Amino acid sequence: MPENHEDHYLYGFAQNKLSDFEIKLYKLRSYDGFTRQRMLEHLKHCFDAELFPHLLERLSDYVEINRQLAAQHVLEWSEHAEFSQLCIHHFLLIATLQNRDRTEPEAFKFLLSEVSKQTYFFSEVFSKQQGVLPRTLLKFILQYQWVEKEQLFELCRLAKDQQVRKYWLDEIIQNQTEAELLQELKQSKLKDVQYQLFDHLYQNNALALEDLILFWKSKFPSMMDYAYFALRQKAFNFDQYFIENPIKSLTRSDAIIQAKQWILLKGDDQTFFEILKKIDSKDIINAYIFKALKQQYLNIEQCLKYYQNTQQKIEFWYLIKLKKITQQQMTIDEIQQFICLIEPEILFTQRLSLIEHHGIWDQLYWLVLQKQHIKNSQDQAFFDQFIECHLRDLHYAIYGAQWTASQRQEMALLLPTFVQSYPQIFAKPEVEKILKPYLCNEI
Repeated sequence: MPENHEDHYLYGFAQNKLSDFEIKLYKLRSYDGFTRQRMLEHLKHCFDAELFPHLLERLSDYVEINRQLAAQHVLEWSEHAEFSQLCIHHFLLIATLQNRDRTEPEAFKFLLSEVSKQTYFFSEVFSKQQGVLPRTLLKFILQYQWVEKEQLFELCRLAKDQQVRKYWLDEIIQNQTEAELLQELKQSKLKDVQYQLFDHLYQNNALALEDLILFWKSKFPSMMDYAYFALRQKAFNFDQYFIENPIKSLTRSDAIIQAKQWILLKGDDQTFFEILKKIDSKDIINAYIFKALKQQYLNIEQCLKYYQNTQQKIEFWYLIKLKKITQQQMTIDEIQQFICLIEPEILFTQRLSLIEHHGIWDQLYWLVLQKQHIKNSQDQAFFDQFIECHLRDLHYAIYGAQWTASQRQEMALLLPTFVQSYPQIFAKPEVEKILKPYLCNEI
């Protein structure tokens, strides 16, 4: 390295002043190989934990002398008590060195050897973590045979990560009998384990009718759906099943299961609402109504009728959620009926927000109706601003209003006064032509 070599780069971020040590760490990532070499030589007696990941990066430096300096530093660090902990803490960074072209092979092997000794680390990672770390660790355990097969088998069985558990699942599916797999299926509380074992046994025609019925009662929707499919393939008598399990005999937990089953069957909606009564929990009932809407078993009209018949009050957020879930846009009349069910009373701003994504004529009709709900100057200011924003392009509408007979009558009564309040919107010829029948009582 040239003796007079200088690094003139200014290290820092706005007003944040870096310490000398932080600047040295940044210089280890410099584009200048001489600068990196000088820092490695300067820090050769430093064993600060913050330096360790930077040192691992330099093991694959494109300058050979820098790789050698980093490798030597790693070997010296191994004599310190914290070395093992640093290796497992930065295992993912060590793992990435495998795919780099210039990594110092001896240093890499040494680091992997240190990790392989920390068997408690394997158990901690597999049992408590999900994602990249346990999956990468499994890959290295298999590649370098760090753990005996029986021990690895048990670690994967108890793993939290689904991909790690898959290694154990694949092994038992290949090596265990169908009776043993069925027992494991019935004992497992994990969805992925249940689903894969169920699929394997079903494909091999190893599930009896009572097994299919058992998993038709699963708490996991995917398992219920698969079991329902399998029962249909066997021409199962669903009518007889529900006769043998009448609504009046259901406990609350049984009613929850039967509600899910009824949604899959898409049976009579009145029976479904009778099942919901047995659940006797407003939150759970509403959750299943959402589920039924999502799966297009119920429509918004049926839901509205249910809430009206049961005189159940709802909150504003619940109506917003219903609007998002339903496959068809709510009509203005349906929104009005839902508003009657809302408790506490809906705010004026919330009223206006309900028609954000409706057509221009529906918006006009809604705004004309809402004028009577203005209570103060703040409401009036918001109302004026809302109209300016949403009705300013009214003259671009190329089709007439598609209002119902009752809506046309309301507009004939209320629209003339409304138009006088906002002449800048309604004075345009295109708008006047479409609205003339309502302004002259010619409907």
